[in-house]
Amino acid sequence: MGKGIIKNLTLIKEGICSIIYSKEDECPICKMYSEEGYLCKECISKIRFCKNRYMLNQYNIEFKYYSIAYYTGNIKELILRLKYKSDFHCGEILSSYMTSKIKEENIPCDILTYVPMKRKSLRERGYNQSKCLAKNIGKELNIPIITTLKKTENTKDQIGLNGIERWENIRGAFTAVNHDKFKNKKIILIDDVITTGATAFCCAEELLMAGAKEINILTAAKSNV
Repeated sequence: MGKGIIKNLTLIKEGICSIIYSKEDECPICKMYSEEGYLCKECISKIRFCKNRYMLNQYNIEFKYYSIAYYTGNIKELILRLKYKSDFHCGEILSSYMTSKIKEENIPCDILTYVPMKRKSLRERGYNQSKCLAKNIGKELNIPIITTLKKTENTKDQIGLNGIERWENIRGAFTAVNHDKFKNKKIILIDDVITTGATAFCCAEELLMAGAKEINILTAAKSNV
């Protein structure tokens, strides 16, 4: 009986909140009121934020990369909702953290770009989540978004591949486009999640070989790998 009372009180509380506060004031994770209109303090406290910058080293080339948090808990939930449920509000929350990271770390940037998808995958989903994040960040910082890469169609999905297989699968999978728009520019490459770093590295390498001055990588999350 006690559980029933608690459940009813919870429903009443949620009902009152829904009347007083709009959806814009609702935390997308727990559905409770949020003063910021994004995540509530309780849900933020459960995020494992990354405090360092990291390095990708391969083929005698090195790139810096930054991530907001580890790919677990509430950050993972936000990414999955953006990626598979078209929840663009979750994308706005992620990109707000990414914007703050650019400011905090003073990451140099002339243009923003993003990791591309295969045309088939783009048709099936209808949008590129990394491009969505880049657009939000660009709008906030008044930095142009340039499509700089296209992806070939002859690669496997990276999900399910081990570290070595990921690097072998993705090597040479990207081709630079719009060279004149990013030559000698400092670029921030945006993606949702970094695991082994193979995809981000190969994108950055292609841009560097095509004339970019500097590439830094920024993702919403990084795996524990």
